[in-house]
Amino acid sequence: MDSTTQTLYFHPAYLDAVRSGRKTTTVRFRDPVEPGPVRMVFESDDEVVLSGAVTGTTSRAVAELTDADAVADGFRDLAELQDRLRFHYPDIAPTDEVTVVHFRLTD
Repeated sequence: MDSTTQTLYFHPAYLDAVRSGRKTTTVRFRDPVEPGPVRMVFESDDEVVLSGAVTGTTSRAVAELTDADAVADGFRDLAELQDRLRFHYPDIAPTDEVTVVHFRLTD
């Protein structure tokens, strides 16, 4: 990959969902992402890197996220997505703006 390829870091718990296609988005807070090539790095002792492409981004407030956003992100429902957002971003508030990042694997 060339120097224009951005990197997205993921918790290793999301690896299977990304590989299987159950997770096709990620919600990011204060983490700028642009459409284009991406290295998806799943951080653990056995770090895994997948090649992909960011196909689009949408910004909205946390309170505007929907069940459809949650399912695309690999979760059962909006409550589970909000719980995980609070886990990853403990200070996140309903009025904070997040970016829904749409991606696909290119491997």
